[in-house]
Formats: sequence, C-alpha cells, structure tokens
Amino acid sequence: MAVTKNLQMVFTLADGKKLTYNLADPKDDVTRAQVESTMTNMITNNVVMKDSVAATKIDGIYVKTVENIEL
Repeated sequence: MAVTKNLQMVFTLADGKKLTYNLADPKDDVTRAQVESTMTNMITNNVVMKDSVAATKIDGIYVKTVENIEL
C-alpha cells in the first residue's frame, strides 16, 4: 500500500476560470505562507497562464493524499 501526496495550487484566471497546478511529493514541513508567497510571485510575474489568460488571484491551496491499494 503506497501513499502519495500532491500539493495543489489553485488559481483564478482573468476570465473567471480555475487552473490547478499539482506538485508531487511536497516537503512535509511546507507552510501555507510559503506556498502563498510563491503563488503571489507566480501571479505577479505572469508565470501562470492558460490560453493567453493570466492568473489574477489565489483560489486555494491543498495537500491531496491518495492511498493506492493493490487488489
């Protein structure tokens, strides 16, 4: 049985749509403040875009844990 973690960074785009970036195996001690700072920097520098539409704000930050059970 393996457990995997993904850091999900959810952005709101200028057109109102959502865009989620997933980062596999985040550090166990990562803080919300660290992720918010990184996401704000990504927005400010127009790093996050989809179909030429830029991200305008942070919508959410999550750590998704999945347990894979072999049958």
